[in-house]
Amino acid sequence: MSPARRGRGRFLVLEGLDGAGTTTQSRLLGERLRASGRRVHVTAEPSGGPVGALLRQVLTGRVRGRGGGELDPGAVALLFAADRLDHVAAEIAPRLADGVDVISDRFTLSSLAYQAITTGDADWVARLNDRALAPDLVVFLRARPRVALARRRAGSADPELYEVSDFQRRVAKGYERALGVLRRAGQRVVVLDGEAPVDAVADAVWAAVSTVRPPPRGR
Repeated sequence: MSPARRGRGRFLVLEGLDGAGTTTQSRLLGERLRASGRRVHVTAEPSGGPVGALLRQVLTGRVRGRGGGELDPGAVALLFAADRLDHVAAEIAPRLADGVDVISDRFTLSSLAYQAITTGDADWVARLNDRALAPDLVVFLRARPRVALARRRAGSADPELYEVSDFQRRVAKGYERALGVLRRAGQRVVVLDGEAPVDAVADAVWAAVSTVRPPPRGR
C-alpha cells in the first residue's frame, strides 16, 4: 500500500506498576501484531533519546542533584515531560504517520501516578503533560504492589529510585486516580489482571487491541 493510501498506525500504551509485566506484554504484543501482518515499533519510557538517557541515570542513582542528594522531584517531573515530547517528535509520530503501530511500555499515565506523588502536585504534573500525544488505547495491568515488587526484585539486583514497597503502595493508589483522569479526558483505557499467567494476559491484551481500528490519516 502506498504511503498516500496507508492509514495512520495505532498508538498503544501498556502501563502498570514496576513488575506488573508491561515490558513482557509489550514485547509479546509486538510479536503478535507482526505475525498478523502489521508493521510494529516497540519502544519505552524513559526513551532512548538524550533526555531519556539522563533520566535512566537519575533513576539508578548514577546522576545526583547538587551536593550529592537526590534530584529535586519537580526537576525529575520536568525531565519526564521533556523526554515524552522528544520521544513523540523523534520516534513515535513519524512512525505513526507512516502507518506503523507503535507500542510504548509506559507513557503519560506513569507521570500522572509517580510524579504526582513525588511532587505533591497532580494538577501541575497534568499540565506539564497536556501536550503529550493521546494514545489510541491504554492497557493498564493491575497487580498488587507486593506481587509486582517481588517480581521486580527477582529479576534485578539493582533497585531503582522508585522501587520501595511503601512508595509502590502509594503509586498503586495514584494509578487508580490517574486512570480516572484519562477517562475523564476521553482516552480509551482497558484494565486487565496483571497477576494472571503471562499467556492469559497476552490473550487479554490482544483482545483489547483487536477492537482498536487504525485511525485515518491526519489524526
